[in-house]
Amino acid sequence: PLPTPLPTTPPFEDPSPSPSQMPSPVDDGCYISVDADCTPSGESNDCGSVVVTRTRCEDRPLAMVFRYNGGLCDQSDNIQNSELFQCFDFQEGPPVNAGDESYITVTDIKGGSIIYHADTVRVGGEYTVLDEPFQVEANMNITTWRNDNTIPQNILQTLVFHSSCSQNLFLKDRFGAHQLVVFVNEEQGLRSCFFNATFNLNIANDVQGTGAILQRLSSNTNYGLFNFTNEVNGIFLEPGETLSPSPSFDVVIDLTVVTNNVIFTSVLARSEEGFQCSDSDFLAFVTGLALPPNVPTRAPTGAPTRTPLPTPDPQDTACSLQSIVQCDVTNAAGLFECDNIVPPISTECTSGGFPREVEFIYRGGNCIDSSTPQEFFCNGAADLEEVWITIISGNNNILWNRITTRNEFMDLRGIDESIDVTISTVENRRVGDELQSMTFNTTCTAASQLRLKDTFGALQLVEFTTLDGDDATVNAAFANVEITYAVELEGGTSTRARLVSATSTGGPSNEELDVTDYDPPAEVLGPRDTHVFGTAGIVLDLMNGSTEGVDYSYVLEVNADSASNPDLPCSNTDRVDFTVE
Repeated sequence: PLPTPLPTTPPFEDPSPSPSQMPSPVDDGCYISVDADCTPSGESNDCGSVVVTRTRCEDRPLAMVFRYNGGLCDQSDNIQNSELFQCFDFQEGPPVNAGDESYITVTDIKGGSIIYHADTVRVGGEYTVLDEPFQVEANMNITTWRNDNTIPQNILQTLVFHSSCSQNLFLKDRFGAHQLVVFVNEEQGLRSCFFNATFNLNIANDVQGTGAILQRLSSNTNYGLFNFTNEVNGIFLEPGETLSPSPSFDVVIDLTVVTNNVIFTSVLARSEEGFQCSDSDFLAFVTGLALPPNVPTRAPTGAPTRTPLPTPDPQDTACSLQSIVQCDVTNAAGLFECDNIVPPISTECTSGGFPREVEFIYRGGNCIDSSTPQEFFCNGAADLEEVWITIISGNNNILWNRITTRNEFMDLRGIDESIDVTISTVENRRVGDELQSMTFNTTCTAASQLRLKDTFGALQLVEFTTLDGDDATVNAAFANVEITYAVELEGGTSTRARLVSATSTGGPSNEELDVTDYDPPAEVLGPRDTHVFGTAGIVLDLMNGSTEGVDYSYVLEVNADSASNPDLPCSNTDRVDFTVE
């Protein structure tokens, strides 16, 4: 669910400086506050500063860790050839529901003379493969069984793959139901593509009010809802007291993809005199960027609010809505927001060294029509609507390896001197026959002639990010803007609403606006619900002058009736405006 937008100004003035002695409470209300922070487990830096690339294994492992995802062989994602990797499903295949258990054995390919693992594993769980103090064998067999009765009738999946790292083996490779998430060897040490993050919810009762009795606490995140109401309900905090220990929860963050981490936390309490007080906190940061430390940003929080008890009678109280228009820029290395979209400072990468990040778009095309002046190797043509694209850096790091559709943005990190591109057909959701192959230089030098909008075969260069000291500069030919329209109940209200109508209006001021009417959902909107009506995408060309000085406006108007009394309607409107400089 999307976080409730926070007020731009607090409803109360800041309190005067505290006197030397604690004052008497100024009224009979409480003033609760919540502040969320994120720390990588075992680390001292912030969660937004941890980065990793999809790394190739260069030396035979001493140990490996696999995540058991469940599922069939057709979800495999690796570039080992058919002689090295083979996978076979039996019966219905491994389960896919989180928590379902299977018995997993991992042996050398010779038939089980070395047993690396033999135990029950839950879907979503991880298991370790090792044979201390020895390195693993060159090839492994992983067999997934229905239970620990290892008879042929209980086999759900069996596979073999090359494990010595002399061939292609990368972090996050998928082999059927199993995914490599950690490896350890003498040359590279420990390499992992995930890290554990701990979110602490710091609750305090301000000294200016009375004692507070906690009633509800929850964090709504892109990883799901974490509800601590049962843990905190009834806890009493004196004026000036902080809840100890702070409630907390852990999540595992995948650093091989760009993730917008959003944590919206709300707390509700009441005073002994029967007044309610509440507060909320919004924490956001981006992970997966190969950039300098990215400190979490915090939206300004309003002063705590309070409403008198008892709870309003739903038969006599109208619902209260909060419409939400959220604007995101999904490309440009995560450095653009809708209110700071700017044309590129430079259209050619000549800063020296390597770009910290580049973006290409799959446009389709042949080699001879390439517009780049760079002399590069290119063979074949690719013009299908859907293809499989594999991009590997000069240092053999996989930068992209997946199904790609026409006009899709490809965000690449871990760039070095060059990249090898292979574009193939898609067969049974896996890589098929080769259509086009290329190798070209990716250094930021005049000789490379990396220019925005130039094409390399079927790919078009549309963005590069450079680093000068600690300052990252993004130069983007396009801004890929996504508008999300949603609604939820206004914070602090509980009267359920039955949505009646919703209309969004949006677009640039120099064109006719798009108007969309949405069908209301059948379900009633409750206090913890968020209904997303839909999204709208717009790609802004930042180089041809068409967006310069143009105002963009997006509005959502929602109407509803109170679910308990249809004679009590409610409505709300939200809007987002931005201008490309």
